Amino acid sequence: MVNSQFYSFKKSFLIVAIVFFTFSPLMAAPWLGFSFKKEPYQNQIALVVEGIHPSSGALAAGLSSGDKVISVNEKPISSVAVIQEVLKKKKSGESISIGFIRDGKTQKVKIKLTDRPDDISSWTGSAIGSKMVSFGQNFYANGEKRQAKPKVVLLDFWATWCMPCRQTIPILERLYNKYAKDGLEVVGISKESLNELNAFNKKHPSPYPLYRDADFKFSNHYRITSIPTLMLLDQNGYIQKVWAGVPNEAQLDQIIREKLR
Repeated sequence: MVNSQFYSFKKSFLIVAIVFFTFSPLMAAPWLGFSFKKEPYQNQIALVVEGIHPSSGALAAGLSSGDKVISVNEKPISSVAVIQEVLKKKKSGESISIGFIRDGKTQKVKIKLTDRPDDISSWTGSAIGSKMVSFGQNFYANGEKRQAKPKVVLLDFWATWCMPCRQTIPILERLYNKYAKDGLEVVGISKESLNELNAFNKKHPSPYPLYRDADFKFSNHYRITSIPTLMLLDQNGYIQKVWAGVPNEAQLDQIIREKLR
């Protein structure tokens, strides 16, 4: 049985941090290019740098692993939302000021924002933060229901023989019927044969689009090792959350509502 524990993007271990928030859905997403873990610092938090992407402005500015970032543009970091708000107003090529602690001394440096790479999974070891690979022509049901600009996309990696997947499907159907009008898109992804998938859909018609991963492009790219696996994407196609197992419907409902605001 697959693990049904929820995996939260807000956990304190490695997070490809905030540095990939967009200021416009039509333009590239600027980022600082470092990963971090959060820890308490005085009456705020510090972002302890864990890794720096080799093509990022953070590396060019001299930021190092172990540095504790405590401010952005002179604002103390009370939460990750502080940097989110700063980055939403910036474009790639512009700079922001970062205050950090190194060897007990407070320092400041200007970091030039760069375009975030679409795929950072090899750097982080996680799909979170990467841009979803493009769909092909393999929608075998409800392809016409795809939204041009969904606010939130929920991908469900599943199989017809998987009992936890069958428990997950009614949850997703209820949430889709509830929030599709508000911008939620759900896509079921399976790599089984077309005959198996069509037969299952005939018995259990889905209200949302279904896609056949015929060449295992999605499963291999995201290293899907257990099903069901769910992925939550933002309006720009960047993966925000990944979790395995049957989701808690109330928790998933809350996450979707927050992302649709």
